[in-house]
Amino acid sequence: MNNDIVLPDSIFARCGAGKWREQGVRQDDERFSLGAPAFDNRLSGGLSRHALHEVFSATKEDITTAAAFALMLTLRLGADERRIYWISDERQDRTSGRLYPLGLAELGADPANMVIIRTANMLDALRASADAIRSKSAAAVILEVHGAAKMLDLTSSRRLSLAAKEAKALTLLVRGDAMPMPSAAVSRWQIQAAPSVALAAGAPGFPAFDVSLLRHRGGIAPFETRMMWDHENRKFNDAPLSGGLSALVTGGETDPDAYAHTGTNA
Repeated sequence: MNNDIVLPDSIFARCGAGKWREQGVRQDDERFSLGAPAFDNRLSGGLSRHALHEVFSATKEDITTAAAFALMLTLRLGADERRIYWISDERQDRTSGRLYPLGLAELGADPANMVIIRTANMLDALRASADAIRSKSAAAVILEVHGAAKMLDLTSSRRLSLAAKEAKALTLLVRGDAMPMPSAAVSRWQIQAAPSVALAAGAPGFPAFDVSLLRHRGGIAPFETRMMWDHENRKFNDAPLSGGLSALVTGGETDPDAYAHTGTNA
């Protein structure tokens, strides 16, 4: 497999590598909180920690937004000396560009604690993701895939899901310009950029996101909310949304046929 690993640690010495590790967020073993009460309460405390989750962009213009949101999720894992792996194939460079070290730092990430892998094709990206998860060196793995990807089917998602659970690694599948397909992911989200609220003296506001839960294997009904990212404290805050947290469906659980049968009740 011909992987091009970029952004070596030496590049990031000027970014203050390591300071973010001291800002760990206390979490439990099963879930991690995003910091926004309305969101966390709806998910009984937060997202499943050792699981596969899908993050879809609402539009082509939101591909970078969805990727940024996925990175912010990994920053909520708290104190963990293991690394964050970001994996994509070369086609993603033409769609969303390469990751920028100083931009990562501005979001609150420690670039020196990230391993960026670009592969020649989708098959190699899937293999690299599975290897990264099973290596036990990953706190989180982000697999970025744009457009249709026939290899990313129910079987491949199930393999990633099982690996994430066994290795205790958060795994995020970022999908840009793509239609949802049957998947073994625990949850599926849609992300769109939202207007930020200016701070005092007209200073730029925190990045804001419209976040929609589309599917959840635990039976949580779809909902939508708006959150802002506080990069200094590495946490999300609830943001104003007309009507606050709103349900996309009324009551009950998600459609049991929303996910294809995978042989488990997970």
